[in-house]
Amino acid sequence: MGQRMTLTPVLPDFLWQLFQRLRRRGFAIGPSDYQALQQALRAGFGWTSRESLLDLCNSLWAKSLREQETLSALFEQLAPDSDDWQYSLEDDDAPIGRDESLSELYQPEKANAAQKSIPKTASQGGLPPISLADVKVSERPFVFVPQFPLTYREIAQTWRRLRRPVRTGPPVELDIAGTIARRSRLGVATTVVLQPRRRNVARLLLLIDRQGSMDPFHQFCDEVCSAIQQAGRLEETAVYYFHNVPAEGADDQVLEGLTGQLFPALDPVLPQIQPLSEGCLYSDPALLCPEPLIDILQTYASSSAVVLVSDAGAARNRYRISRLLDTIAFMKALRTYTCHYVWLNPLPKRYWLNNTAAQIARHVPMFPLDCEGIQRAVNVLRGQQHILEKAL
Repeated sequence: MGQRMTLTPVLPDFLWQLFQRLRRRGFAIGPSDYQALQQALRAGFGWTSRESLLDLCNSLWAKSLREQETLSALFEQLAPDSDDWQYSLEDDDAPIGRDESLSELYQPEKANAAQKSIPKTASQGGLPPISLADVKVSERPFVFVPQFPLTYREIAQTWRRLRRPVRTGPPVELDIAGTIARRSRLGVATTVVLQPRRRNVARLLLLIDRQGSMDPFHQFCDEVCSAIQQAGRLEETAVYYFHNVPAEGADDQVLEGLTGQLFPALDPVLPQIQPLSEGCLYSDPALLCPEPLIDILQTYASSSAVVLVSDAGAARNRYRISRLLDTIAFMKALRTYTCHYVWLNPLPKRYWLNNTAAQIARHVPMFPLDCEGIQRAVNVLRGQQHILEKAL
């Protein structure tokens, strides 16, 4: 008997274009993912309709709701009408066409040449007319993807490392050591011993600076908070907001001894600063719904990780001794609830010079809000030692 010929589904051209555009938008997909789509089609998935193919692409290539929205929008732009396209099969031994060649993933100049050009029209004065002959315009002609220093995926994957596994719930997993110990103790075959599964019970309190110099970073901070809440896989994530400092009203009499200095440090009076937990935080980003600070700390900060997100005065390059005093007083109050806290600054470290941020960073673990910064911040929250110039 001769060797049986294996047929491989040839994907429509628009799927290759879709795959390339998703990669340019930061999707973590590669040649193996494109081949996975071929294998799924070979198994019989995605053949029935245009919608079933879209669902298959989302299942294989999108890892979040936002990625599904981006993929669906691009699919609608690139996919022709349901009556104008179909699948075909070819022999595995046949040469792969240029549009199907996975080696072009690393040859962008060839991939770009494969894209169809859009006809242009000359302006006749005033607003130019929109005329795209023989080109189907999608209901969503533009797909806007925010370009932040951190992607949704990077944030989610980093904060998933913040874990505190505890066995809770019903006993459903085999306890090998317990089973062996029981049978050794009784000397007869007994039923197996079960134990609860490990579950991540890590809790996180996010304190976000709002308004003022933080206005340019609002959308970025919202993206960070959403990624942690939706994909961080923590037991609980609470988000509260403040303006400039989480608490105000520290006793400024301790500053009387700091005279004759242009930018005085708090080192000489650091032991005299009393913890400050009076005031309020806000449960909404518009700072309209205040809640007592002491209640929030008692509810969410105890035995939890706390992250403060603020420029700490670096955006305006100012040094305010009152802001530094209130911040240190609040951090002392926070230490009575937890020792796991970090500060994330949306500005790069080169901007933390000769301002309040530079002084706060001497007492509090502060990291820039970028990929490396959040990784180091999570390491500190997990217990890694971080050397401070002047610890509280």
